[in-house]
Amino acid sequence: MAMNVGLLLFPFAVAWYTASFGLWTWRQGNVRGAIGIFVVAAATFALPLYLLLIGSKE
Repeated sequence: MAMNVGLLLFPFAVAWYTASFGLWTWRQGNVRGAIGIFVVAAATFALPLYLLLIGSKE
C-alpha cells in the first residue's frame, strides 16, 4: 500500500505544477487556455489513480 501511495507522488507533483501554471494563465486573461491546462492537470493525476485502483482489484 505504501508503495502505491509513493507511486502517486510524482503524478500529483506534476498535476500540482500544471494546475499552478493554469492559475497563472487564468490571471493573465487566457481563460480558455487555463481551462485546457486544468483538464490536462486533472488527467495527469486521475489516470494513474484510476489505473492503480483497477490494477489492485486483480
